[in-house]
Amino acid sequence: MTSQLPSQSFPAPVQRLLQAINLRSGEVERTLLMFAFYTVTSMGMSWLEVSSAALFLDLYGAALLPWIYIFSALIGFSLSAIYTWMQRIFPLRWVIVVISLMMALPLLAFRWGLGLPLLAGVMVFVMRLWMEAIYGLNDLNLSVTANQLFNIREIKRAFPLVSSGNLLADVFSGFSIALLLRLVGIENMLLLACGFMVLGSGILTYLSQTYQHAFPDSPKRQLEETNASFSARRFRGPVRQYIVLLFSFFVLAQVLLYLIEFQYLDQLTSQEFSVNAIASFLGLFTGSLGLMQLATQWFTSSRLIERTGVFTVTMLLPGVVSLVGLASLFVSLPMVIGGTALFIGVIVLKFLDEWLRYTLVASTRPILFQPIP
Repeated sequence: MTSQLPSQSFPAPVQRLLQAINLRSGEVERTLLMFAFYTVTSMGMSWLEVSSAALFLDLYGAALLPWIYIFSALIGFSLSAIYTWMQRIFPLRWVIVVISLMMALPLLAFRWGLGLPLLAGVMVFVMRLWMEAIYGLNDLNLSVTANQLFNIREIKRAFPLVSSGNLLADVFSGFSIALLLRLVGIENMLLLACGFMVLGSGILTYLSQTYQHAFPDSPKRQLEETNASFSARRFRGPVRQYIVLLFSFFVLAQVLLYLIEFQYLDQLTSQEFSVNAIASFLGLFTGSLGLMQLATQWFTSSRLIERTGVFTVTMLLPGVVSLVGLASLFVSLPMVIGGTALFIGVIVLKFLDEWLRYTLVASTRPILFQPIP
């Protein structure tokens, strides 16, 4: 990738800032555009998550959440298959934009359905299902785009900053939830979420057109090159073993996420909060968590990855969560199950899981997938 600006073009304060966040001058424009796209898209998804969670818990409680996880996994797998299929037909720079819009536009139908008494219950269920499914699709879109724009050395520095857009979005959207609920109501939060996700698609369109040279023009040529590379490497033992181990790790990480989230939302439901109180609590939790994640991602992640290695950093999540989970269990056993001690323990566990998952682990994901054809 050609640098956009030489280092000496930036004023001294800007150069010091770039040094503080471990970024090179030639990576600035691409990183900022990716950061802007991910921030506004994540703000919309954060509002969708809080609204759908509050409405779902108020209507159904936490008992149906396992079904949500099962069906959303099937939908997410189907959407990923569609993603792969679209790359065979359309240029990649259009695929990433279409996928981004496809995630946003159903929110208009959800808002319309919530206004109809006969459809409201179904729409709440489907909306929660859709929110769970598109999170993985959004991460896939981000990783594919980043791998096209940055090489392996650049992505180690730039991706922690790009992925921090999600964390900045958590801060803004989380602390704004209570005010927005008073101004527009929880149902109209869907329209606001849709608007921000469409804005993110617009930024992605600009980025994909500005850096057309980073994206294949011919989907047929791209497919042939991918098949040729894959055929040359697929039968190598180390690559196949690496794919199996990496796949297993992310499956177990996702199972861990669902287990913690179920306990977290179940404990939240047991407190008998109102729908607006649930939404406000989720927003406050998200905003506070976002501040911690943002500081970690901007000033720690990239340097920690470079100094300690990708695999060491990745193993922090299961290690820390296992220790804290066991500690919470032992503390809660003498108490009445469902009491305050268990509630606080689950909140701490959820906080640590999301803190490490969406900072250190999120920063290593594109690097881990680089060796795979």
